[in-house]
Amino acid sequence: MELRHLRYFVGVAEELSFTRAARKLRVAQPALSRQIRQLEDEVGVALLLRDRSGVQMTESGQAFLVEAKALLEQSEHAIRAAQQAERKFERPFNVGYVWGLFHSLLPPILDQLRVRFPHCPVNLLDLTAARQAQDLYERQLDAGFIGFAHEADTVGLMKRKVAECRFVAVLPLDHPAARKTKVPLALLAKDFFFTISDASYPGASRFIAAACAQSGLTPKVLQAAERGFTVLGLVASNRGVAILPESLRALPHPGVVFRPLADFPQAELYLACNRTNHSPVLQGLLELLPE
Repeated sequence: MELRHLRYFVGVAEELSFTRAARKLRVAQPALSRQIRQLEDEVGVALLLRDRSGVQMTESGQAFLVEAKALLEQSEHAIRAAQQAERKFERPFNVGYVWGLFHSLLPPILDQLRVRFPHCPVNLLDLTAARQAQDLYERQLDAGFIGFAHEADTVGLMKRKVAECRFVAVLPLDHPAARKTKVPLALLAKDFFFTISDASYPGASRFIAAACAQSGLTPKVLQAAERGFTVLGLVASNRGVAILPESLRALPHPGVVFRPLADFPQAELYLACNRTNHSPVLQGLLELLPE
């Protein structure tokens, strides 16, 4: 028995005429009659009485009609449910990230996410950590590769460790420490520093400040900047030094050198999301993240 058998039967039962039902269903009358007989053979009872005066329902047919209509209605409900589930993925899935920290980690993960959810548009947005925290809190973002824990913890976001971050000294080419294999922080005590903006990246800014304080260094901050390439340009001007994530080596950096720092701690990097976001796409993203 197929759904078309039920539709044909309901059509004839409502019209009490094979001719009118065939016209309404847009099927040839002989084919309609054949389908109804197949249905009756499968059910094992007569559902319709046919004579010269027309078509009448048997008692079995009347009982079958109630259930046939319910089955057809349920099948339509199932179709609508599937279509609505598909439309859920028409809303873009918005992902924020800090370019200098996640530019190498993200592309393969998002490629896999798009394969898993081919009908869901995925928007990748280069945003500061502070902006991500606010947008995640307000559900303008679905996920944020936010960087340090501070921003996520400040507004109560759920976080998941995804990577670690090493820091390096960024020095002008002619700086005395530029020739060293590793740079002790003490060698930078007399320098002015260009730092990451505490307003836009408070987690990174405060992590670096705390690590310096632990080593007995209080950086003399000349200027704070929002973007890594701005800091590199300032260092290249030969007016100061910086401490930045090692991943920023990927940026063009004429006029500066990167040198490992001696005894400088690593930082943990996080993805953050709103605890109330139960998106299946978000769940799929979390499953793709490295352990």
